[in-house]
Order: sequence, then structure tokens, then C-alpha cells
Amino acid sequence: MKKLFLILLFPLILFSCQQTELQFSCDPVIDAYVAGNLKSLSLLTFSELADYELPLQRAIFNSWDAEKKRDAWIDKLYFVLENESFTEAEVMHVQELIDHINPGYFLEETMQEKENRSRFAADWIAVASDKLGWPEQYIAFMVYRLYGSFSEMEDELSMLHDLQGNVTTNSETGSCDCSILYDYCGYYMMCNSGECSSTTTGCGWLLSKPCDGLCY
Repeated sequence: MKKLFLILLFPLILFSCQQTELQFSCDPVIDAYVAGNLKSLSLLTFSELADYELPLQRAIFNSWDAEKKRDAWIDKLYFVLENESFTEAEVMHVQELIDHINPGYFLEETMQEKENRSRFAADWIAVASDKLGWPEQYIAFMVYRLYGSFSEMEDELSMLHDLQGNVTTNSETGSCDCSILYDYCGYYMMCNSGECSSTTTGCGWLLSKPCDGLCY
């Protein structure tokens, strides 16, 4: 069982980011946990992050500084290169992404370069899909989640379905859980705008996009 699942799942659907004191998550329970454990959570590796439920993963990532965020993604991508059986073209494609995530990539001032980032993301995903033949869920594993193994992406799918059922049936307004621009909701679901409270980062492309939609 992932850490804090029973504590955090149900409060997630009840609270809003309209409470301005919240820093890392729309859920005040998650936000308080992260705020109270910043030092220990800052020491997590990208692989250890997967021990937590997805909403908490996003909040922890949001709490990291720009250097830590970059290091986590670079470590993840090199780990995948070492452990996946890639073709030469696939290795080059992943290396292109590594080169793209330059120092300062997650600094607030550089995060405003939305047009260039979105263009790169669209082109990179198109090549992965059209030329390399990667399915949508594998692309999601590569650039929407900090998992080191594709099996972790597969394990998440059932949780996403269960969580979304709670959000859509038990609450009128909950926390947004995906990025409308670039994200993955699992089989048979898409990220669409809805009545939810958004965050500025934590979803989508390299977890750097706003959580501004719901999976349904």
C-alpha cells in the first residue's frame, strides 16, 4: 500500500485551492503534511517518490526547489535509458529530452517561456508516437510521471479509475487532477475542464503544467 493512502484520498475531494494559505496542494491535509515535512521530503529520490499516492507525489514535487526538480527528472531519464531495451533512435530521442531540461528549467522566471516549451513538448511527443511507435501510456510514463519502471505506470491505472469515481460522483467541486494541455488519465478517460480547483504546477509535461482539469 502506498503511503498515506487512507488518510489522504477522501479529503482530496473536499477542499479547494481558493484557500490562499495553501502552497503545494489544493487539499489542506496534503498541503499540511508536505509543509510539515519539507526537509525529509526534499531528500527523496525520484524512485522513492513513487511510494506515495499520486496526489501526494504532485504536492511533494511542487515543494521541491528548481534544482531538485531538474535533478529528479534527469536521474529518472538516465535510469530509464539504463534499464529499458531501447533502439538507437529511442536512445537519441530520450537524450534530446535530457538536453532540453537545461539548468534553470524549473525556475519561476523560465517557466514563463510557455510557447517554446509547448512547441518542444508537442514535437517530442509527436516523434515518440508517430516515428517510434510508443503508445500513449508509455509516453505518459516517460514525461508525465516520475516513475522509473513502466510497471509503476500500469499499477497507477486502477487507482486513477477509483479516485476519479470518487471525485465525479461524490463532490461538485474538488481538486483538479490533470493538465488539459498535456497529461494522461488512463484508458477510456480524457482530461477535460470541469468544476475543480487548479494548481499552478504538478501535472502534465514534466509535472510542470497546471493541474487544471479532471479525468473523465
